[in-house]
Amino acid sequence: MFCTKCGTALSDGANFCVTCGAPVTKAAPVQTPTPAQPVAPAPMPPQPAPAQGLPFDFSRIAVRYRCPNGHVFDGNDQQQVCPQCGAPLQKGGLIQVYRMGNFAGAAVGMGVYVDDLPFGHLGNKQSIRISVPFGTHKLHMTHTTTRACNDPVYTLSPQYPYVFCKAHFAKAGFKINIDTVTPDTMPNA
Repeated sequence: MFCTKCGTALSDGANFCVTCGAPVTKAAPVQTPTPAQPVAPAPMPPQPAPAQGLPFDFSRIAVRYRCPNGHVFDGNDQQQVCPQCGAPLQKGGLIQVYRMGNFAGAAVGMGVYVDDLPFGHLGNKQSIRISVPFGTHKLHMTHTTTRACNDPVYTLSPQYPYVFCKAHFAKAGFKINIDTVTPDTMPNA
């Protein structure tokens, strides 16, 4: 399925185009713009500044968004609107979290919370980038065995739009520690 306004490929359940925000018309055929009818690109909200000197391309890792109406979904860096309700997304910085494997190798997911709002789960040895507006944010993670976490607070700005961290168990599963790390220590998948 493709957007009839800008031609972006859409998922089958999308109600709005993730690039231009146009409502999805399920039965309409794809319209190809002609030179006589150019399609102007949708205006882009402020994006995080490109990360300089990163050891590899982190854009291969999905971005998890939370729209103003509370819908949480995984997308990409070009996402402009919520695919469920069409609300414009607030962008700013990215918090990348890698959930390290634990001592027993169990693959039970950890709940991810930013500013006490749920952002879904992160499985064993998985990474996610979480889109947040510029400002100060608290990161919290939970597990079926514990809600204890060191709850680091990060401030993101146009000068410092990225945070990289790793989550792991401390004290045999009774507490989750989130450590701030450098990008060169992060897995790229």
